[in-house]
Amino acid sequence: MQPRLDGKLALLYTLLVLQVLIVMIYVATTPPSELTVSTTHTSVTFVKFEEPQKPQIQQTNYKKIPIYQTINGEVILKDIKTFALFEEYNHTICWKYGVDDQKMKNSENLQKCICTHGWHGSDCGQPEVVWRAIMASKQNIKLKHRKIARRIIHAFFLHEYNSAIAEVIVEELYNVVDLFVICDFSNAEDNFHHKLLKGLLQHKQKKILYINVATKIHKPSRVVSKYIWEKMRSVVRNLRDDDIYVTTESEQILNSRALMFLKVYNGWPQPIGFRLRWSVYGFFWQHPLKTTITVGACTIGLMHEAYQSNSIMLEQLEGDFSERDTLGLVIGDLNHYGGWYCYLCQAPSNIITSLQDKIKSKEIEIDKTIDVPFIEDLIGSGLWLDGKTNLLRVSKSRDLYFAPETIFNNTWKYDWLVENFYAKLDYY
Repeated sequence: MQPRLDGKLALLYTLLVLQVLIVMIYVATTPPSELTVSTTHTSVTFVKFEEPQKPQIQQTNYKKIPIYQTINGEVILKDIKTFALFEEYNHTICWKYGVDDQKMKNSENLQKCICTHGWHGSDCGQPEVVWRAIMASKQNIKLKHRKIARRIIHAFFLHEYNSAIAEVIVEELYNVVDLFVICDFSNAEDNFHHKLLKGLLQHKQKKILYINVATKIHKPSRVVSKYIWEKMRSVVRNLRDDDIYVTTESEQILNSRALMFLKVYNGWPQPIGFRLRWSVYGFFWQHPLKTTITVGACTIGLMHEAYQSNSIMLEQLEGDFSERDTLGLVIGDLNHYGGWYCYLCQAPSNIITSLQDKIKSKEIEIDKTIDVPFIEDLIGSGLWLDGKTNLLRVSKSRDLYFAPETIFNNTWKYDWLVENFYAKLDYY
């Protein structure tokens, strides 16, 4: 009996194993239910898994890093004590970046600051361009350095065809300006807002307030300026009347040393104008007859009064020397500049777009066909838009005010602003 029972048990176990194998094979070869086409309510709800949405969640988390602000946000400006910007030599206080530290340490008379080349004043705190402006103004200006630096809010405009200079502005003035208010006239898909989202100036975005003003593009400049002013004031929560509001047009880069002077010292008259060197197509060409004066800086308190009294500060002034009587101080002269106006410093295709807009607004008149060869010939030959006026060729090795420091430190990045890629052979 026993052998017969053992045989039956073995047969049962064998059948059981075969059934298990058949089930396993069936399961392995059957497609997952979420990939099958079905009209049942159960299968439709089962397909709604959340895995495809994970990239969106990760993208949202990515945006939480320090990023530029919009008019829907809130900005709190930081206070900076100025004591770290000065050095003390036996109770004599000197501007750290203008004093000759080595000579001061070796000098027996520490009652007077010894300035390096390009710096002036009893504490070496006046850069050359500011010192000349004070001398030229013939005013009795008494300066005193502050314990807490003023904050600078710098508002400037850009279009889709000239946004490249905006990056230079932020990089050049980042250590001086406390908040950049970038006012974009473009609603194009690849406008500056899109570039910021893609990571442009990623490590500097915490100082950027982006405002799109595309709907204001045909409004008078005063209307646009007032709109920007009101939006800025609604976002920045801790403005003080003695903070500085700086405004420029697109393609204008102010002198960083001059702005730092305004932050640190009391006593300068306002409003401040900046005489800018007029570069064309790149920093390698300079217009022989043109500079431009931009009404660039004043205190928040004075700006508030200006909007109520319709002040001249709200106008853009170009090359009129009589405006020196209106402005408190003009920083920059014909040899030492308060900044740069890099006019049409763009790719040829963007220059065409820019010129077409200027012709429509009757800002300029050109009676020739504007195409890429025409633009390339102007750049290469160093001709002004009239096709007659020769531009001055500027040497980057010999000219002290050739370009902003950011350009010199990043020539690999801004080579198109430094080198004339369309130059005629007989120019070299």
